[in-house]
Parts: sequence; C-alpha cells; structure tokens
Amino acid sequence: MTLLLCRNSDVRKVTTAIALLLASSAVLANTQPAFLNTAQLNVIRQQLHDNTAAPQTADAYHYLLAAADSALKKPNLSVTDKGMTPPSGSKHDYLSLSAYWWPDDNQADGLPWIRKDGHVNPASKNDQSDGVRLADFTARVQNLTLAWYFSGEQKYADKAASLLRAWFITPETRMNPNLNFAQGVPGISAGRNAGVLDGRYFSTRIVDSLVLLHGNKAWTDNDEQQIRVWMQDYLTWLQGSKIAEKEGRTQNNHGNWYVTQVSGIAWYLGDKAVIRDMATLMKSKLDIQLKPDGTQPAELARTRSFHYSYFNLQAISMMAVLAQKNGIDLWHYQTPQGGGLLTSLDFMARYTDPAVPWPYKTIDQIRVRPVPLLSWADNGTGDKRYEQQIRRATFNLPPAGKPASGGYHEDVTRGAVMEAERETWLLSLPSYAKGYVHLP
Repeated sequence: MTLLLCRNSDVRKVTTAIALLLASSAVLANTQPAFLNTAQLNVIRQQLHDNTAAPQTADAYHYLLAAADSALKKPNLSVTDKGMTPPSGSKHDYLSLSAYWWPDDNQADGLPWIRKDGHVNPASKNDQSDGVRLADFTARVQNLTLAWYFSGEQKYADKAASLLRAWFITPETRMNPNLNFAQGVPGISAGRNAGVLDGRYFSTRIVDSLVLLHGNKAWTDNDEQQIRVWMQDYLTWLQGSKIAEKEGRTQNNHGNWYVTQVSGIAWYLGDKAVIRDMATLMKSKLDIQLKPDGTQPAELARTRSFHYSYFNLQAISMMAVLAQKNGIDLWHYQTPQGGGLLTSLDFMARYTDPAVPWPYKTIDQIRVRPVPLLSWADNGTGDKRYEQQIRRATFNLPPAGKPASGGYHEDVTRGAVMEAERETWLLSLPSYAKGYVHLP
C-alpha cells in the first residue's frame, strides 16, 4: 500500500533501488564476450608481443592504437550534446534522422521529406542529432577497450570507462534506454521502427567491451551494477515497445539486426531463453530471405545492393557466432527451399575478388567487407572453406579524405577497409592463418 501511495518519481527510485540490489548480488552473467573469442585474442596478443604476428595483424593493430590515441584526446560524448530537442522535451532521449530522406523541393517547407534510397542526406550526419554521435561513441569505446586488452596500457581502459559512464550512468549526461525518436522523418514521423537499427552497436560493440573491462580497476562494481540496470531497461524496451516489435517483424536486414541486437543484450544479462527465442526467429527469417542460389532478393533490390547483401549476412553471421555459444548451429541451418547462411556466403565470397564483376546495379561496393564473415564462418565450422578468399584479400587504404560534416567520421571507404582488416586479422584470425603466405 505504501508503494501505491508514492509519487511516480518515488516509484522509479524504488524500482531502480531494487534493480541495483539484484545486480549487486549477481556475478557477471557471462565471462566471455558475445561475439569475440578470447582464446583467439590471447593468441593474437602473444603474437603481437613476440613480433610474430602476420603483417595484416600488425597493420590492424597499428590502426587500432592510432584510433585509441585519438580518442584519448577527445571529450566524452553524450546524447545531451545534440542541438535538436526530441518531442519528449528531454535531450536525454536519443534522436536521429533517417539517412536516405530529403526535403521535398516541390514543397515550400520541404515537408514531408521524400526517400532517395542510398543517397545520404548530410543533415542526418551532423551534431544536431545523435546518429553519428552514437556510432562514434561506441567505436571509441571499442577501440580503447581493445587497445587496452592488446597493449596492457591502463590509460585506454580509463578513458573507455569514462566514456561509458558519461553515456549510460552520469545523471546529467546519460541516455534514456529507448530509441523512440530514432531515424525520424520530418513531416512523417518523429521516430520509426527502422531506427532500432541504430542501437545495434550497443550489442556488437558495447557488450563485448563491458565483458573485457570487467575486473579492471577503471570499471567498478557500482559501474557494473548501474549499466546492468540500463541494459535490462533497454532490453525491456526492445521487447515491449510497438516500434521495436514492428522492427522485429521485418523480413530484411533490419529484422536480422533486431535479432542480433536483442541476443547480444540478452547474452550480457545472462538470459539464455531470449537467445533461444531469437535464434528461432532468425531461422524463420532465413526461410524467406535466403534463396537456394545464395542470393538475397530483398537486399539486391536496394540501390546499394552489394553493401546490403553484405550487411544482412553480417547480422546473420554475428548471430551464428553467438548462437553457437548457446549450443545452436545456424552456420549449417538449411531452409526448406535449400538456402542457408553458408550458401549465401559462398555467393558473396566470389565477389571479394575485384576481378569478378558484381552482376547487379549498385551505387558502391567495398569488396573486402565480407571477408571477416568468411573468417567467422571458418572458425565456426572448423573448415577451410574460405581459406583462399581470406588469404588473397588485400586491404589497400584509399587516401584519407576530409571528415564528414560534424567532424565525427573518417572517409567511409577508408574506415570500412580498416574495419574489415581488423575483424579478419586482429579479432578473428582463422586457425590456419597463423603464418601468412600469399597463395598463387
């Protein structure tokens, strides 16, 4: 009765106190990362220490340290930094604008915005909203955490922890655990189900960083308790909000990223039942999306058909990595029509060779982007299915360009190539690639 008579603010305080109490009595649900393999990371760390790492591994480590050193010099980031204010009236709520929507030149006020698939509106990539800020924040945390893990230099962990506290914990700067106003379109909607995609980095970058940082002196037990409450609230939003539920029903890369995002958060919280449910949901999506010839019609229909074919398989492959840690094999799952993840990876693998033309219309194609997926597949299956494509891949960087509007991003192609090299040779080195030899 006493609780029922409390004001709403008091109820929230009591609820948070109970959640903190439960978190404080629990050990870290999973001591292993969701998407990384610490046994592999330990081998690579030793190779770097002994100067026996492959040239690609050494290059990726060099770029990682450069990114981490750059992050050390920059201020912490927060959703409260944006210029725009969400319809809720609180800058603690995340807000982003959909990238492929533009003002309508035929309307005096430009409203409602119209869609130009594949063509990025610069207004969605500045510091007035949070889309680029979220990507940059999660990248910095990941870079710093990995730099600490491989180098042992505490300064990197200290900065990563500081960034995490500013984004998730500190009352003045924390983000509210929702994406109600993500990928909004002026004149149409303040927030859309497609915006749930923005949160994938909480799962793919932040969860593994938190697991790796666990026990470091920079990341305290109280920090751990506070962020577990945030993650639990966010998982509740992902599973209960109408926007997120709609995203979960989509039958393209958005739906698959929803599955992978929910599963990563559930892994961090130790909720295996949710992961099993998500694996079942993923299978139902693959039945529709993956054709027996390896193509993905929903992604090939896009103006950036190469990118989205890769992007969809990235979500599925990451889920396969996580599902395998829960005793579920998605690598070998076959759809009723004879499609499957490996068949679709076979299809993409041939086009990692720049000499093989992509047979579909596309605005852009960064040929090395699928290579990490091939490495994950060989690690997951224990096969050498993609050995030639992995060994032959070259990660040549284009010249550095000017930062995008707002100063957050490096040139997109350059960043994508560095990321592909890192994920292939620094974070997921296949067992047969301990020594690098060019194949004829």
